[in-house]
Amino acid sequence: MMRILLNYRAQNERLEEALQTLGHSVVNNLWSVQDILASQVDAIIFETKQILKREWKFSSLAWQLKKYGIPRITWCLDLPNVGASQWKLTCLKKKLWLDIFASHSLQGLNNSQVKILYLPNAAWVSRYNLRNLTWENLRDPAIYEVDVSFLGNIDEKKYPEHRARAEFLSSLGHLLGKHRITYRFLDSRFLDFDSQVNLIQKSRINLNVGCAADLAGEKSWGLPERCYGIPACGGFLLSDERRHGRADFKEGEEIVMFKDLADCLEKIKYYLAAPDERRRIAENGYKKILAQHTYIHRAATLIHAIQDWKALLCKKI
Repeated sequence: MMRILLNYRAQNERLEEALQTLGHSVVNNLWSVQDILASQVDAIIFETKQILKREWKFSSLAWQLKKYGIPRITWCLDLPNVGASQWKLTCLKKKLWLDIFASHSLQGLNNSQVKILYLPNAAWVSRYNLRNLTWENLRDPAIYEVDVSFLGNIDEKKYPEHRARAEFLSSLGHLLGKHRITYRFLDSRFLDFDSQVNLIQKSRINLNVGCAADLAGEKSWGLPERCYGIPACGGFLLSDERRHGRADFKEGEEIVMFKDLADCLEKIKYYLAAPDERRRIAENGYKKILAQHTYIHRAATLIHAIQDWKALLCKKI
């Protein structure tokens, strides 16, 4: 079993829980070589935004750690919108500072010197799950209270990166109202896990629109976490198109994606009128999540990458 150091601004509960479930131990936020060596950690996973905000402190530590055989890793969930100067991202993609660059999206990483690991978001299944419901419950039309729902950050004033999402949902809401389709678009920051799961399970269609990783004019290839959490609760997911959506799910069998506002409306109308097909896709999505897309799967992938890196290092010595 390994001892993993997680250097994050706030505790990464998802990853920590997954690593511990696999039998590994976790240490949080150590930034001196002496403390790290004393804690006998096997690897360090840095939050990408933490690196980019504290680049000089990180680069100093990374340089010192290079000689101790402790792999330096980051898991980026923000490409292409990393919120940093290009030179910082260029430095991150060099072996000088990192040994493994894990990312939810592979865009812009084709010229990297460091090992690239595709590591998408995942479902936090201890929070997002079926709860006490069965498939029979979810196939019962009487359980549903709303046709279409969205959960996510919709505060475009405080978070301008979500302006396109807010505008899309506003336009969609207007169209849904014209077609007498009920909807609820809520800011998930103000809802506890129980309330979120309850809305997902009582909505015929759950939307994914936009992602904090999107840049103006450039959509992230990666799927946000809700694309894994919704099917983990048994919900039917209708997502905007993302390149990695087709890498993680079978389109039309485990996920449905839309191109634009008009396509979104048409697919909403189609799947509202096709409850059996809707539930079949939702159940397939749930099975795919449990088979491949939980944080335990992601933690296991990281551990295997660390083991491979250490084995390769031993061969070089």
